[in-house]
Amino acid sequence: MQKLELLPLIFSHQTFFQNSPDLIPRDISPSCSFEGSAIKLISGPPHAGKTSFLGQVASSLNGIKLYIDFKDSRMQKLGPGGLQAIEEIAAENLKKETEDEAGRIFYFLDEIHNLPGWENWVDRLYTQGAEVYLTSSKSKLINEFSSRFAGRGKVIRLFPFSFKEYLRIKGFRIPETGFLSPSRSDELLCMFLQYFESGGFPDVIKHGDIRFSRNYFEEGLQQGAVAGYDIENLRKLATYLISNMASEYSLDNLKKVSGIEKEDVINSYLAFLEDIFLLYRVPKLNCLQEYDLAEDAPCKIYAGDTGFFKAIYPGYPDSLGLRFENLVFLELLRREKQVFCFRGKRECDFVIKDKNSQKVSAAIQVSICFGSPAVREREILGLTEALDEYGLEEGFILTMDDEETLRVESKTGKKLILVKSVWKWMLE
Repeated sequence: MQKLELLPLIFSHQTFFQNSPDLIPRDISPSCSFEGSAIKLISGPPHAGKTSFLGQVASSLNGIKLYIDFKDSRMQKLGPGGLQAIEEIAAENLKKETEDEAGRIFYFLDEIHNLPGWENWVDRLYTQGAEVYLTSSKSKLINEFSSRFAGRGKVIRLFPFSFKEYLRIKGFRIPETGFLSPSRSDELLCMFLQYFESGGFPDVIKHGDIRFSRNYFEEGLQQGAVAGYDIENLRKLATYLISNMASEYSLDNLKKVSGIEKEDVINSYLAFLEDIFLLYRVPKLNCLQEYDLAEDAPCKIYAGDTGFFKAIYPGYPDSLGLRFENLVFLELLRREKQVFCFRGKRECDFVIKDKNSQKVSAAIQVSICFGSPAVREREILGLTEALDEYGLEEGFILTMDDEETLRVESKTGKKLILVKSVWKWMLE
């Protein structure tokens, strides 16, 4: 594709990018600062707001900003000549708009995985002094990018909206949770329940229409069909796993529900569903030493968004507790935690390692209703067993709206247990 052919196409992309309305500021961890690296990858599910986040970043930069959408099939066919033409267009715009030889060029390359051989081109842009911002909705690209651009690149993982971001899109001020009146607390709890039902995809929240989530699900299945997977088997598998989110699965069950007989084929389907951020597999930490590879360890499955549950299988009996646990899981990922499950004699929902750490730093139980004596005993015993296992002195139980502080005896001494309402925890 020649420069004259590219110009109107790139211009149409620019017009869209520069006129994205109502950008909602995203809450990104301070550790994800872009400083000190010239190649940045924003990775996350389709429709979670990656393009809008690029717009948020671009608004704070001074220089020539060139946005290209590689979801556009016409851009996916660019050869070396087309890529060279893009660089020439950027250089000409820089020359027109500034006489400062130190002027910067910023490339915003959306869904870069759709461009074959993109790595060499990005390397060339980097050596020319440009700053490059990439997005991708393929999770496998994270490890490939980190390996290829070690020391030069930075990865930011973007998820569907958090509760804080949900309040922001609804026009609510983020409150200080320690200074809430009873009426304000009730109002925020009602908002949280709405968020709990809808999930975090921006368009679902804006339009109040869960059918967007269903469309995203079907879009993922179509990607699978293009990649060679049997779409009906893939649908059966994904529907079963999402309707049983926050549960452990067995390969025998997955064979029965999907119609797939071979374990290696099942595993390839699971890997695909993880690659498109539809599902996450979370291993049991205290079982990992028994397996050569973490992915072979017993796992629980979590959905990429809690809104998928009702969108995909509205007639399925609802387990609020499992969706509640899934919500907490996604919030832990937003906070850059390494998340594992624990099961000894009893179960603890989550044991946590901080980013790049090998040490367990926290244990968390999730209980949507903490009132009954039987539930209290089960949750406390499972949590204290995990605290003993990893030498922790305190743990957390996240509930819908209960709050208290407990001191309980365990095998290794007294433990402090903080019972918190989940919506206040999500606003911390």
